[in-house]
Amino acid sequence: MAYARILRSSVLMGGAQVITLGIGFVRTKIVALLIGPSGVGLVGILTTFNGNLTALAGWGLGTSGVRTISGASNEEKPGKIAAVRHFGLLLSWLGLLAMALLFWPIGRVTFKNSDYNTELFIAGLAIPLAIATSMWSALLQSHGQLKTLAKSQVTSAIIGLSVGVPAIYYLGTKGIAASILLAAAAPAIVTWRAARLHCPPTCEGPDKKTITELVHLGGALMIVTLSAQLSAFGIRHVIIRQEGLEAAGYYQAAFAIAGSLPGFVFMAMSADFFPRIVAAKNEIEAQYLTEKQIQAGILLALPFLVALLTMGKLCIRLLYAASFDAATPLLSWMVWGVFLRLISWPMGYWMLARGVPSTVIMVEISINLILTVMPIVLMPRFGLTGSAVGYLLSYGLYCAIMLGVSYQRSGRPLSIGVFRWIGMSGSALLVSQLFCSQFGGEFLGLLPTLIVTCACSLIYLKNAREGREQHANQPQDL
Repeated sequence: MAYARILRSSVLMGGAQVITLGIGFVRTKIVALLIGPSGVGLVGILTTFNGNLTALAGWGLGTSGVRTISGASNEEKPGKIAAVRHFGLLLSWLGLLAMALLFWPIGRVTFKNSDYNTELFIAGLAIPLAIATSMWSALLQSHGQLKTLAKSQVTSAIIGLSVGVPAIYYLGTKGIAASILLAAAAPAIVTWRAARLHCPPTCEGPDKKTITELVHLGGALMIVTLSAQLSAFGIRHVIIRQEGLEAAGYYQAAFAIAGSLPGFVFMAMSADFFPRIVAAKNEIEAQYLTEKQIQAGILLALPFLVALLTMGKLCIRLLYAASFDAATPLLSWMVWGVFLRLISWPMGYWMLARGVPSTVIMVEISINLILTVMPIVLMPRFGLTGSAVGYLLSYGLYCAIMLGVSYQRSGRPLSIGVFRWIGMSGSALLVSQLFCSQFGGEFLGLLPTLIVTCACSLIYLKNAREGREQHANQPQDL
């Protein structure tokens, strides 16, 4: 039943994420056509700038709020919800203050001048909105309002696109910054309205003990998230210094495609898998849920990965422009890195939900440091492709570390069935890549993509049917 539920929630949240990502790619394609690779590179810099400060000022509230509320009894929840609201609003104001203090020096360090400081400031106004959105989304997640959260994401993405595209067209690079701000304002408004409807404020004041817990737990989560954001910013900084802003645009294009199209699986993990693994009775149950999430994640993402691996150039031209062909070799390496992320991230969520904060910090900082160092080591020899090779190697190491951590937590390795599923899926990816590289042709990848999609669809339908039958056979309360 757990496997079927994971599949259903993944499809629900994944469908919303696919629509959201599709709308995001429309906006990026407009930037690529109007401004070119340098515009896409600027999008990457502005996005990572916001991500760094959101991670710092957001203090991990999006995750710690879910963990705090999901693990509470019905009597404790009102005080904990009030604490999450109170802490979230405070952090939003702190995020705005941090942006106002840091946008100018960061602009000088990144671009060697003040040419893009206005863009950094405009885009940075999205930071407090992003923090508030994470707080309201945590309330919805902890109450199991996945359908509401999915509808909110789709609605806000459509609103953000409709008002952001004209800004890009008329204002150029400043329009890019304005579109990032508008894209953050839309989900903030929509999730706020949804949270007020489904999780209305109560008269009860915030629980001071809970706020203390959020500070302690959120501090660890903030360090983890910030290290990831600093790593992303550091990689782009290295690329800009060594290869220029256009090269950063090629990297951003490959990174966005490789990481975003299967990103619906990661979204489903945070929305449904994380609250349930927090509530698991013991580490054996947590490992069982993790194994099922790995299988479900690979099942849902595999057709996308095959398509990206076999038709990478076509995808880049479709989503960006022909001038972005230099991103194609990067995309192939990154797809394999994403495959390893599908294996390792559920174990990472397990560690995040139930592990000791010091272990979480040590593992995540180490891997993000490696992610940043890899381009410095590999790019002098392999050029821009070295940054993508480093991405793959880093997540291979992260996967190995997570396997060791999961064994340490439960006292036993992952099941043979999981490794068999990983091996079969990896073989399908490799055969598809070799087939298309041998015979060539931009559209030849449709054949392996169609075969893998049909196979995964049949497996999905079989498990969904078995899940419905198990649910129907369960005794009903009178």
